[in-house]
Amino acid sequence: MHKHGSPAEKHSALHRIRFVPRIASKTAPAVLFGWIAMLAAPSRTLGQESPPAQASESAAAPETATQEQPVDRTAELAEQLARQQQEIALLRRSLDERIAAETAARKAAEAKSSEDAKAIVEAALQKQGPKVSGIEGLTLSGFLQADMYAKQSSEDQLNTSTGQPLNDDRFSIKRARLRASVDRGYLAGIVEMDANTVNGPQARPMAMEATIKLPGDEVPYVAATVGVFKIPYGFEIGQADYQRLFAERSNLERALFPGEYDLGARIAGGWRFVRYALAVQNGEPVGESTFPDRDPNAAKDVVGRLGMAASLGEGVNVQGGFSGVVGKGLHKGTAPTKPTMIWQDRNENGRIDPSETIPSPGSSGLPSQNFSRHALGADILFSVTTARLGTTTAYAEITWAKNLDRAMLIADPYGPLGRDMRERGYYLALVQDFGKHVQAGVRYDNYDPDQDSTDRVAATVLLSSQAVSTIALGLAARWKIGGLANRLLVQYDINRNHAGRDQGGLPTNLASNVFTLRAETVF
Repeated sequence: MHKHGSPAEKHSALHRIRFVPRIASKTAPAVLFGWIAMLAAPSRTLGQESPPAQASESAAAPETATQEQPVDRTAELAEQLARQQQEIALLRRSLDERIAAETAARKAAEAKSSEDAKAIVEAALQKQGPKVSGIEGLTLSGFLQADMYAKQSSEDQLNTSTGQPLNDDRFSIKRARLRASVDRGYLAGIVEMDANTVNGPQARPMAMEATIKLPGDEVPYVAATVGVFKIPYGFEIGQADYQRLFAERSNLERALFPGEYDLGARIAGGWRFVRYALAVQNGEPVGESTFPDRDPNAAKDVVGRLGMAASLGEGVNVQGGFSGVVGKGLHKGTAPTKPTMIWQDRNENGRIDPSETIPSPGSSGLPSQNFSRHALGADILFSVTTARLGTTTAYAEITWAKNLDRAMLIADPYGPLGRDMRERGYYLALVQDFGKHVQAGVRYDNYDPDQDSTDRVAATVLLSSQAVSTIALGLAARWKIGGLANRLLVQYDINRNHAGRDQGGLPTNLASNVFTLRAETVF
């Protein structure tokens, strides 16, 4: 017996059976048997026959698989979601770490930028001083240096030639400066006064400048100045007294350029890393002993420097240059003298005897004479700033000169020696900052005022040396209170010279080491 197909097919077959009596009334047995055969094997036009049992089982298998497939897909989706959540957590943690690192770096950069800006402002304030209320562009500044000396060569005596005391164990006001400066873009001016007790109480003008300039980035492109200003030679002369660690400049600078200031006219400026200065000056600095701030001859000294200042990287700076000076000095002439008669009371009888008179003929006067002098020098400075050590600065300078000494062994080719004097000097210095409050350094300088010096020993003329050298050891403590920059400096100078004599009359070192204690304040 065959199984029927779908319900639709069964309904069609029953419909056909329902009309059997009407058909049977016409064709009796033949039609009946035809319908029975049709029901037993339905035609294709009435639908497909029912599939066999094997086909039904195979058709049911996909349905079972379809029912199990959602369960497997859910597990897979759950696994994917877990993986995605883990990846999101890792990304979030990485993002948080990156944000934290960038925030810390930004805060560090902001702190460094703030410190740098504060340092620049403090340096500008220290350099320019506080603004004067009500006067645009005008600033007031100054500093005071009070010293206590102790020197080995001090004596409780007076110099028989000058009448000055030979005692250097004393207190002294080395420098007391008051400075007023105005800067209004294209015009600038400086007036600076000095008071000290080095050679007794005195007050004198120092810097007095009037400048027309074309402003630049770091320095003016060009600036024309007239008045009293620092001699544009080398490095140490241009360095401010309160910026230098050591109490005084080297022997070289103090001998060739005493006082550092001179009157004249100057053109100076710079572009990018280039720095230049050219000046025409009297040639008699304020510290010169014969004609300070004056000029005994019409000739003027021409002095200049060509250099550079650049940054080689973060915290690394270099500057240096070449300097030169050409000028004329003056040999003082002598006045004419009349014939004279000299009496020597040889027998001490109080009367003029014929053998006791000595005639002295008169002499004609000698006019003053000019002589040439010049110098050539080079200087270099390196500074490196690190987070651990602070700022390390090393600098050096050397100079060759002829007839330029104006303070230590005054050069005069028409004087007693009757020849030119060749000078040479140099210094090397190393300064280390330990944070903001401690600074230490050492400097060695050597100066020979006469490289052709000779000495007579046992009626024999031998080459000798007039050179002096100093090893300066300095240690300073620095602090700020109420806008005042204060410093306490302790320095010991080990001096070597040829000014002494041993028991055989030969040159030897004259003990002249110096201890200096300096209290300084800058406003």
